[in-house]
Amino acid sequence: MHPTSALRHLKPLGALLFGTSLLVATAPQAKPKATPKPAKQVAQEPGKNLKVFKGQGLDEEALDGAMDYMGAALGVNCAHCHVRDEAKQAMVWDRDDKPAKQVARKMVLMTRALNKAHFKGEEVITCASCHNGHVKPETIPPLPVPGAARPVPTPASGQAKPLPTVDALLAQWAQGAGGREALAKVTTRTAKGSMDLGGGRTQTLEVLHKAPGMMLSTLSSPRGSFKQAFDGTAGWNARNGKANPMDPQQVAQARFDADLALPLHFKDHFPTLTVAGRDQMEGREVIALAAKRADGTAATFYFDAETGLLARRLSYSSTPLGRLAHETSWQDYRAVDGVMVPFKVIARGPHSASITTYSEITTGAPVDDAVFRMPKP
Repeated sequence: MHPTSALRHLKPLGALLFGTSLLVATAPQAKPKATPKPAKQVAQEPGKNLKVFKGQGLDEEALDGAMDYMGAALGVNCAHCHVRDEAKQAMVWDRDDKPAKQVARKMVLMTRALNKAHFKGEEVITCASCHNGHVKPETIPPLPVPGAARPVPTPASGQAKPLPTVDALLAQWAQGAGGREALAKVTTRTAKGSMDLGGGRTQTLEVLHKAPGMMLSTLSSPRGSFKQAFDGTAGWNARNGKANPMDPQQVAQARFDADLALPLHFKDHFPTLTVAGRDQMEGREVIALAAKRADGTAATFYFDAETGLLARRLSYSSTPLGRLAHETSWQDYRAVDGVMVPFKVIARGPHSASITTYSEITTGAPVDDAVFRMPKP
């Protein structure tokens, strides 16, 4: 989580047991997400000074996405290209004082020209193709790591293990998680722990779940608190008491996170499922399940081939310059009243990474429905 104002709205960061929708602000001065405006209006707005993005059909969210992508591709924040007015404690986005901003414009035009000339205009060459997280592109191939395992050749098709069906994979997950009966018996769950954001920044975290599909998460730090909740129908985010409703995509993810018996209802959240193949994750074999929601949102889930438990989720968000990856992994599964629950969750995004460690997870405590409802202004 870079302290950068390039991400001027809330971004996914944490993970709630089986979900990835816990949101935190990426900067103290972060503003609520703006309503997208037509590209023509954005381009003509004072303070924008758009050149290479002018007339590209971008709304505010897409423009932010392009900035996010460049920042992640070079491993920098807004101040690399933009000027900050220290007297006003704010960024001055339209000024062109820094040479890096001029170079960035040339690089965007260069990648567009390469893709048009060699790849029929498809998005193949991007900022990340050369920079890969560095301001200065690496031109020397990396040296091999002593003692590292050599790549194993892919076995011939006749030797490959057969893949399970979608139903068999989900049944193995449900059984590994404790079985249908144990999953269905859980009515409430309370999880307490901490989220390590790196750089010595740690926040306390409490997550409440109540069946059939309600959830409240609270992040607390010396700078204040952030809450996210779903009441079974609608969701909301609140920073230091000021609440705002979720957008439709956040609602879909919150509904997923709030499901206490997720292995039993996975098809309800992702009706289109395909077993995609086998892979390796930290020395263990995993089976990949490609999943797509009704709205087209897609992700790939990886299940431990031996235990059946969910190990990893990988998804991508699109920007005008390329795709950004978002990953969550679940570790340290322990039995809580007969159900296997992860006590460690690692979340990584373009500008942030966090490790959530739960110290206490209990079930059965009464929880009032009122705590999940959005507070009045």
